[in-house]
Amino acid sequence: MKITRKVTFKNYLFTATAGAVLMAAAPALAQTAPPADQAATVEEVVVTGFRASLANAINLKRNAAGVVDVIKAEDIADFPDANLAESIQRVPGVSISRDAGEGRSITVRGLGASFTRVRINGMEAQSTTGGTDSSGGANRGRGFDFNTFASELFNSITVRKTQAAEVQEGSLGATVDLQTSRPFDYKGFNLALSAQQGYNDLRGKWDPRLAGLVSNTWDTPVGRFGALISAAYTRRHMYEDGFGTVGWDLVSTNGGFCSPIGVTPANPPVSAATGTSATACGTAAGISVPRAAGTAENIAAYTTASGANVHMPRLPRYGRLTHDQKRTGVTASLQWEPSPDTTLTLDGLYSKFDAKREEDWLENFGFSRALSNLGKPLNSVRSAVVSPTGDLVYGAFDGVRIRSEMRYDELTTEFKQFVLTGKHRFNDRFRIEGLVGHSTSEFANPIQTTIMLDRLNSDGYSYDLRQNDRLPTINYGFDTTNPNNFTFINNVSEIRMAPQWVKNTFDTANLNGGFDLTDGLTLKAGVEYRKYEFDTRSTGRLNSQLLPALPPGKTLADLTKLVTGFGKNLGQPGTNITSWVVPDIDKFSEALGIYSNTGLFELTGVTNSSARGNIRGVEEVSKAAWTQLDFRTEALPFPVRGDIGVRYVKTKQSSRGYQLLGAAPVQVTAEREYDDILPSLNVTAEVTPELLLRFAASKVIARPELGNLTPGGSITVTGARSISAGNPDLDPIRAKTLDGAVEWYFAKDSLLSVGVFYKDIKTYIQSLQEDRPFNTSGLPLDLLANSQTAPTDIFTFRTPANTKGGPLKGFEINYQQAFTFLPDVLPFLPRWTEHFGTLLNYTYVDSKIDYFLSATGGSSTSADLVGLSKNAFNATLYYEDSRFSARVSAAYRDKYLTSVPGGNTGNDVNGTNELLTVDASASFAVTKKLKLTFEGLNLTDEFVDQYQDSARNSAFVYTHTGRQFNVGLQYKF
Repeated sequence: MKITRKVTFKNYLFTATAGAVLMAAAPALAQTAPPADQAATVEEVVVTGFRASLANAINLKRNAAGVVDVIKAEDIADFPDANLAESIQRVPGVSISRDAGEGRSITVRGLGASFTRVRINGMEAQSTTGGTDSSGGANRGRGFDFNTFASELFNSITVRKTQAAEVQEGSLGATVDLQTSRPFDYKGFNLALSAQQGYNDLRGKWDPRLAGLVSNTWDTPVGRFGALISAAYTRRHMYEDGFGTVGWDLVSTNGGFCSPIGVTPANPPVSAATGTSATACGTAAGISVPRAAGTAENIAAYTTASGANVHMPRLPRYGRLTHDQKRTGVTASLQWEPSPDTTLTLDGLYSKFDAKREEDWLENFGFSRALSNLGKPLNSVRSAVVSPTGDLVYGAFDGVRIRSEMRYDELTTEFKQFVLTGKHRFNDRFRIEGLVGHSTSEFANPIQTTIMLDRLNSDGYSYDLRQNDRLPTINYGFDTTNPNNFTFINNVSEIRMAPQWVKNTFDTANLNGGFDLTDGLTLKAGVEYRKYEFDTRSTGRLNSQLLPALPPGKTLADLTKLVTGFGKNLGQPGTNITSWVVPDIDKFSEALGIYSNTGLFELTGVTNSSARGNIRGVEEVSKAAWTQLDFRTEALPFPVRGDIGVRYVKTKQSSRGYQLLGAAPVQVTAEREYDDILPSLNVTAEVTPELLLRFAASKVIARPELGNLTPGGSITVTGARSISAGNPDLDPIRAKTLDGAVEWYFAKDSLLSVGVFYKDIKTYIQSLQEDRPFNTSGLPLDLLANSQTAPTDIFTFRTPANTKGGPLKGFEINYQQAFTFLPDVLPFLPRWTEHFGTLLNYTYVDSKIDYFLSATGGSSTSADLVGLSKNAFNATLYYEDSRFSARVSAAYRDKYLTSVPGGNTGNDVNGTNELLTVDASASFAVTKKLKLTFEGLNLTDEFVDQYQDSARNSAFVYTHTGRQFNVGLQYKF
């Protein structure tokens, strides 16, 4: 049975309607007015008291121009989502990517995280962390990791989809503004507390979630003062269970399978050097591995499996990831208003995200390795079935290499920011405002250790994907709970160690002014200075396969533990194992001293070819000047308002990395400058009091990804073998954008709008790649010394280049209505049905890019933009009266691509299949100050389903994290 999920809008509406009477969990989409100096269409998601805000905001919206979506929490802890990314996905056109069961990064209108800029308290910032390899690993790019912050630290999130001259450049998708609370947001003294206990049904563990805010304002002889401090703490213990393949390769990759006796030509070829003969596939740890007998059945199985264009899983494996996370955050704000014309604000933000992750896998490692690594050419095929699409969906094998793998990571992201802003109004016509700020984000992964045990020449192994192409039946052919069935052998097994660090720093200063020329014309202008510094470093073992012998008296029984209870609610076949032996990192560390940083376990950086590529940095200094004319006129047959402006920015870029001079690494630095002139226009016309037309046009840029700018390169000789080089001369991605919208206010507190958008992406950046032997690279062969990797083994070569872009186009539909009319229109309904309402939005995006499939650019394919989901929707049904509130919400994202071309051999793309998440929340006001809360997140326990190849849709990662339930109290004084 193939696992497929086809979700229709009609089916979802039925589900949402049935569940919404009791609870729901999405912020309501509403509208609010922007600040007076910002022209914008505001579609606000209000978490509490949203019905009154809807009514007020719809009226205010008619005085704005541009396209801006806002998520707002009126009180602390009012965001019902796990983190900021989960909340932002409620906005039309926004989708998220997940890690460890929660949102990590966002995509806006089909453009991924690297196309979106994030500002915190008015200045651009960056926060990065590490994740699983399948979710992107350590973030060394421009994309913002939203999971590093507790959502309780912020009271509003603004997503700006159209550009204005006064808004910082650098985004093709959107500019996201995160705002922490300030004392002048509240009147007088305020105290708010929130306490929740969360329960995950897969892990079966309770965790706390706490938040608090206190603020006050004072009137003094020297003006009004305000002070505020807030704090938030979240703990999460989670399991992530599932199946993975680490990709699919052509069967012929890494030398193919061992041919039965008598088949000509013999594979692998007869060679005394490898122990290969007419009757032996080769030797594994000194033991001869026999060829299969030359029976008709064995020959037929070998022939079937070895057919042209047959693909097979590289490392078919089940595994469990154990997550232990803590989020801690503190905000502080001081405000002084010496007069009604002047305001000074000092904002401080501190956040720390701590995570520990253990990954336990049981895998067929040999499928992904060549004969030199005791891999596939030692495996004999006993039975084989190939699907119509070309996947080897069933196979029984002898002579395989089974590996028990345990990876342990400790990760920390520490973010600090200080921002000083000031505003002064000289008179009724002239005003200025300025900002100076500094932020740092430091990601540390000081422990990343992988320990691997092996079972060589193992017979009786089989996997079967015929009944379920995401959760196969796997028979290992031996007792996986017995540590004596595994070995720890020098030059075969591995201990990988790869600590890494990433630091991002922003320094910003700007000064802006506005002058009212007439009642309908305001001239604005400003200058800005930004300095951005990115630095990353890494260390590692020179050779992960050089291992000491176990201490006398120690066996693997002393250094291992059992994974137990695997597969709860997973849906895997009942005959599969639920327990297996894995290395115990604490016991290995004590026995072997793996963290001594001496001898075999010394960690090196620049001299280590596997670590050197991640020792690099980029510095960017941007100087910008802009001018903008805000206008409003009623001289035409209908009122028209908007803004027109231009922004000039000059970017000075310096990037550094390491290149080889002969065999010696040498640090090199590349510098360049480029400038851009970026015009923009936003116009809103009120054709009738009920009908608005909007139009926007602009020229925008997105700077190249940081990893692409290094003048150096990297070499990975263990794991996924690759050779990558950077290109510091890359140009930014440049585009011209058009937006249009029709908004119809057809009834009180109601809106139906349709927006269209078009982006003409002039230039793009692609990673050109091809698979070929290492000895074709021209690099010294001694880089492979002691790695058990042969010069003829296949490596993936990658280098970035500017290529032609393409058009991106789409539309958004947004509907919202409070059902106050229901009892009047349908008299048989009870009066309380007037407290219901709904908010629906749907987004369609389409874009095709020509992707080159080789480093020479000789062949290409047309495919969707990476990260683009053609269809996405959000739906919320809510109920709210004076004491009880309940909401149910769903967020749907269509399948999308994660890389083109796909990884490994013969795959055109990598991607992620469609995802629908359903959340719910409810609250009951016991008193005016005390409120009971309930939340249910991921109620359907959705699986993350990553695939490889567009035609075959072969399983890459298929995991789930369970349902999350939170219960608690909120108190406000």
